Amino acid sequence: MRPHAWISNEWFSRTNAPRIAVPFYLAHPRLMQLERKMIIDVEGGTWSECMSILRHEAGHVVQHSYQLHRKRRWQQLFGPSSRRYPRYYRPNPASRNFVQHLRLWYAQSHPDEDFAETFAVWLRPRSHWRARYAGWPALKKLEYVDELMAEIATQNQCSAVARSSSRSAS
Repeated sequence: MRPHAWISNEWFSRTNAPRIAVPFYLAHPRLMQLERKMIIDVEGGTWSECMSILRHEAGHVVQHSYQLHRKRRWQQLFGPSSRRYPRYYRPNPASRNFVQHLRLWYAQSHPDEDFAETFAVWLRPRSHWRARYAGWPALKKLEYVDELMAEIATQNQCSAVARSSSRSAS
């Protein structure tokens, strides 16, 4: 899968198409300086942080392109994707039910974010996720993502993109 990327005002991915929005301030060092001056933080401003966020957003793209949230096992492990996003969430930093990828234990905020974070950990080169999460309940989610990606790898990419396009036309 090769998601389309475009310049936007913040990071996000669309639920109806394989696309990732990248903040405009990452397009030029001077814009990054201005963002840092005005907002204090440049989300994705380092190569490492940018790649972490891109992996996370790619998780959303894969989830929606292949309709993974409709699978029973996905719902058992991550929860219902239809659950409303909370206005605020109170994470449990000691929880081992979730991977730790982006700041503030973001995986705990919503089932879709849990999947995207789990996918990002799975996708990260040399993450050694099997060893890092050994004995954690979150390991079941990582193993499931590993199984899902092996299954998806055998599917025709065009059919997933066609499913996404037909949903966006509706």
